[in-house]
Amino acid sequence: MRRAGIVLTALFATTPVVVAQTTPGTTPQVPMGLGAVPGGPRPVAAVIPVANAPVAPALAKHLQAWEAKNKGVTSSYTECEYATKDMVRLREVKFTGLIMCMKPNLAKMRIDNVADKNDYKAYIADGKAVHEYLGVDKTVMTYKIPPGGKGGVGDNLLMEFMSGLMTADDVVQRFDVKLDKEEDYYVHLKISPRLEKDKREFDSMLLVLYSSKLADRKWDYLPAVCRISKNNGQEVDTWTFKDHKLNLPSVTAALFAAPPVPQGWSVKNSGSTLTATPTGGLPMVPVTPKK
Repeated sequence: MRRAGIVLTALFATTPVVVAQTTPGTTPQVPMGLGAVPGGPRPVAAVIPVANAPVAPALAKHLQAWEAKNKGVTSSYTECEYATKDMVRLREVKFTGLIMCMKPNLAKMRIDNVADKNDYKAYIADGKAVHEYLGVDKTVMTYKIPPGGKGGVGDNLLMEFMSGLMTADDVVQRFDVKLDKEEDYYVHLKISPRLEKDKREFDSMLLVLYSSKLADRKWDYLPAVCRISKNNGQEVDTWTFKDHKLNLPSVTAALFAAPPVPQGWSVKNSGSTLTATPTGGLPMVPVTPKK
């Protein structure tokens, strides 16, 4: 499974982002995002490799504000745009879609290729597994979430962020985080992986968060844009998030159940870490929840 799928989208719906200079409500021009790492048991020493990592006061202020914001978010719903670019062949594919998340470990996403209606990707995290759907191949894969981790969410960075149990201190211990710059409406963070398993997921990231000046919209410290550099800079993924809606009563756990596998689709198993089952289905784009 491409971990940049459910991993990034659902993650960013409830975490920080960084943006280029623009006015509120407009689309930032340059950023990056966080990758998540599903895996086996979660040895604490392997997850937190740096003891007492020094943090500049200005960065600490923003991370603490992000942590406080995340604790108050139980569910989120946002529109997104996703672009993946091959920097060698100079080819870019663009998608649009929706993301919905609910703590501690539920997420749903669908993105559609703007140039090909048959090319779409969808993910559902139902608390026990992540179901991946590829429209072009008409295939369903189910990845079980292993036990362990904070709150029993496994060694899965996405789920730890969504659970609200990952703290600002956890972030700086696991990643090298630097405050790049501050603007009126955005906070730019540069992130580099410390762990080998994280280095296999991404080279570098730029997270852009809405600043505290957008607290009146309740967007403060939510993601705006996120760009991820991978494979030694040969691939760049950019996520843009729009019109966040938080804690809507209509977002319930029932919305994250995977439907039956559509007729004509296949269920695949691609290795020992993957358990394929006929429990997945074609997640349709959710109707915008009512306020």
